[in-house]
This record gives sequence, C-alpha cells and structure tokens, in this order.
Amino acid sequence: MGNVERLLIKLVVIQFAFLLIAQTLLTQESARIYLSKTLYYEGVINGTQMPSKRE
Repeated sequence: MGNVERLLIKLVVIQFAFLLIAQTLLTQESARIYLSKTLYYEGVINGTQMPSKRE
C-alpha cells in the first residue's frame, strides 16, 4: 500500500507544479495571447469584434 500512496503523492505534486506554471504563464500578457483561447471563443481579438456566425 505504501507504493500506491507514494505514487499518488508524486502525481499530486506534479499536477500542482503544472497548475502553478500554467497560472503564471496566463498572467503574463505576452504569453496569454498564445495560450488562452478565450479571446477567440468570445469573438474579441485586439479590441475588434469578429463577425458572428449568425450574420
């Protein structure tokens, strides 16, 4: 049972490290453009609105 618990703890630590890295990158304005698809999903790029699919 000790091996399974050790593996789970390692996975949690690795997941937390990746979470911190991702959050740090998303707070950087220069990296956010390339990493976040939210701007494309909302239809806003560089302050201009993209044409909607309904038109």
